[in-house]
Amino acid sequence: DLAWRRAEIPAAGGQGNARGVARAQHAVANGGESNGHRLLGESTLNRILDVQAAGRDLVLGIGVTFGVGYGLNSPRAPISPSPNLCYWGGWGGSLVINDMDQRMTMAYVMNRMGEGTVGDDRAHSILRGVYESMGVAWK
Repeated sequence: DLAWRRAEIPAAGGQGNARGVARAQHAVANGGESNGHRLLGESTLNRILDVQAAGRDLVLGIGVTFGVGYGLNSPRAPISPSPNLCYWGGWGGSLVINDMDQRMTMAYVMNRMGEGTVGDDRAHSILRGVYESMGVAWK
């Protein structure tokens, strides 16, 4: 509905499809470049991976590691076989992954809300399939 699309709702007002989300994030996984343009410097990319907080998140109820602006891959919440990875999930099951080692971005958005705030089995199943198709072993 038009009123919803025009509303300014922090943390809930983003609208797009998976291709658009992946395209917006692509520079993070691609060394700071997108479509031949440098958008992010190396220091910015390195800063994303600086651990800001690690431990049990009292809101989410799970162990997490946060960098600057993203969740980070960690032993307490492994989301990928790659150590240099950042991600973010949204209410209902959406998920975006920026794998800096594989230079790959994967985004999942849904047309039917699920439960959870850090992705769900639908997104994680697709992510496992992406790594499998790339021949990247995941223990």
